[in-house]
Amino acid sequence: MRAISIVALVVLAAGLLAACESTQDKSRKLAAEGKGLLSEHGVAVTKRSKDVKVVSTSVVQDENGTAVVVNLRNTSKQPLTQLPISIDVTGAGRKSLFRNDQPGLEPTLAHVPLVLPGSTLAWVNDQVTADTKPRAVQAKVGEGKDVSAARIPRVTLSRPHLQDDPVSGVAAVGFAANRSKIEQRKLVVFAVARRGGRVVAAGRAQIPRLKVGKRAKFTAFFIGNPRGARLELSAPPSTLG
Repeated sequence: MRAISIVALVVLAAGLLAACESTQDKSRKLAAEGKGLLSEHGVAVTKRSKDVKVVSTSVVQDENGTAVVVNLRNTSKQPLTQLPISIDVTGAGRKSLFRNDQPGLEPTLAHVPLVLPGSTLAWVNDQVTADTKPRAVQAKVGEGKDVSAARIPRVTLSRPHLQDDPVSGVAAVGFAANRSKIEQRKLVVFAVARRGGRVVAAGRAQIPRLKVGKRAKFTAFFIGNPRGARLELSAPPSTLG
């Protein structure tokens, strides 16, 4: 089986969710549900990272939902982990449609697990809700934590294949392997499809537990159409040594 590193690119020849309640209503609802579980406050970036830059942002949408892609680059010489990231999805007239500052969000919907030195990462949030058509995304990345390169576990991804689901659409299906001595918990696989340099589809998958020396199957459902596009998959380690 051919494997790729966590930062390698996999090349293949390869609606909007109904919203009966406003983003503000959803925020209040999530705040009530999340109270006492994770934090009573959502993530807010007040100080930008001096080392991780936002290279570009994209938003894609289809009948299955809306996804945001933020391309990040670590300009430092150190791996950086647990970087808070805030996004503001805007529509016509720059009206704010969605922010990922609700309390109780799954951590990787508001944090970047890891960006290696001198490398780029396409971070994906596929849980965006918007009442109208989104047109742009503003993103800010906060300060993360330095970590020794020696502590970075090695996770590899097999070359995936595309699979159709009559309900959820097209997915990238493959395997993640834990080549380290550290068990990975809630490992996220980010999947982005580009055509002519433009993001045409994006999604993510989560592997609850990836044991040492083992592999696990992942299925990353796309928002947008990845067929005939170039796929980029990454799985930044979630648990460090």
